[in-house]
Amino acid sequence: MPAVTCTLTTLSGAAREFGTHRSPQLLVGELVLLLTARLLWPTWSVADALVVAALVAFNPFSEWLIHVFILHCPADGSRRDRLAGYSHRRHHAEPRDLRFQFIHPAVILGALPLNALILLGFRTPSALTAVLTIVTLTLTYEWVHFLIHTDYAPRSALYRRLHRAHRLHHYRNEKYWLGVATRFGDRVLGTNPRKEDVEVSPTAKTALASR
Repeated sequence: MPAVTCTLTTLSGAAREFGTHRSPQLLVGELVLLLTARLLWPTWSVADALVVAALVAFNPFSEWLIHVFILHCPADGSRRDRLAGYSHRRHHAEPRDLRFQFIHPAVILGALPLNALILLGFRTPSALTAVLTIVTLTLTYEWVHFLIHTDYAPRSALYRRLHRAHRLHHYRNEKYWLGVATRFGDRVLGTNPRKEDVEVSPTAKTALASR
């Protein structure tokens, strides 16, 4: 199958392309259902705010952990390797190929029973808020990661920083700059060095190096 490269330079064009891929479609569909359910259950409390705050605070670290231990997992033929590792290695080898940029749809579908268990186990509005927040953060990650690999030029200072850091991860050294939608985890965990302090990795295009 030939490479599929996104050369769009506008946000509107990028958004239309983003919406044609299975992972964003599944996440947007789930988000709409969860948001509708939450609005139809108009009971709000401090617990909702605490849940959102906790998940947003942990998100930089969950993103970092997933990137290190799942996306950069060993090429061992395991289920983790088949669903994430192999695709991510292809993504490093061909960073502009849209076929390898998104979360595998099987991972998103596989998370649905877990989300259902959370909702059925707690049966509270804040549990619904928690799942809604997780899906929102996941969709945000997908969008930012996708946009970085298009030809859309960074406009805002925040996006310029995210764009530069992720490009360094791909083209400088895959052991650093592991955050995508946020760089806070890299700052705290020591993987946000100056470009000049890190040698160019011979394995950045394969992502096979171990930490």
